[in-house]
Amino acid sequence: MNNNVEKQLTVQKRINAALSIGLVSLAGYVGLAKPTVAEFEEISVERLNIVEKNGYNRMVLANSDKSPGAIKQGKEVFKHNSPRPGMIFYNDEGTENGGFVFRGEKVNDKVNHGLHMSFDRYNQDQTLMMQHIEMDDYMITGLTVMDRPDSAMDFDMTNRFMEAQKAGDTKTMNEIESYMVENKLLGARRAFYGTLNGDSRLQLNDADGKKRIQMVVTKDGEAKLEFLDANGKVIMRLPETAEQ
Repeated sequence: MNNNVEKQLTVQKRINAALSIGLVSLAGYVGLAKPTVAEFEEISVERLNIVEKNGYNRMVLANSDKSPGAIKQGKEVFKHNSPRPGMIFYNDEGTENGGFVFRGEKVNDKVNHGLHMSFDRYNQDQTLMMQHIEMDDYMITGLTVMDRPDSAMDFDMTNRFMEAQKAGDTKTMNEIESYMVENKLLGARRAFYGTLNGDSRLQLNDADGKKRIQMVVTKDGEAKLEFLDANGKVIMRLPETAEQ
């Protein structure tokens, strides 16, 4: 019987030794092996982060619940009041610099639908936008170009505005908006090309965002070209018989 026990122990020792060698070899292979590429026919996720080796996001694809807030240098500086399902882009410093977001639904026979792709100025807000928005009796489809300030966005001010908006504090909202307009912190719309409520138009604005030239073909087929002064008064119209 002792001989049988000794034989079993000897066999077990040999098995243990073989397992140990196998585990050591596997650990070495895993440690030295290069990362492999996984292939999928289909994958379902709520959020997908494309990251650089330093950990900063390069791109985030997310649904409504997992959509990111505003990110600057890898840190969230504020949360948006409404979700932004879609795709957000980030620059080399981990700061948001554009994206493609989209939503759409019909509630009580009212459509609230929109797709918006934008590109930002460095450390600023969007300067180039492609969008389609329709809600109630309003619909716009087109390309918009914006000027933005040289200074970086003031996220503290933005946070204050969004908190006031969430609380319905219109007095604070108006004060912040007036301050930002007076100090030219909001930027200015410089050009628009597209359709607005059935009219196709090309609109060019000055550095203050005031409309100075517009070319319009209305949904009824009327065509006109207008030049305006800084106060919005039409100073020249072609053809001269066209209505305002």
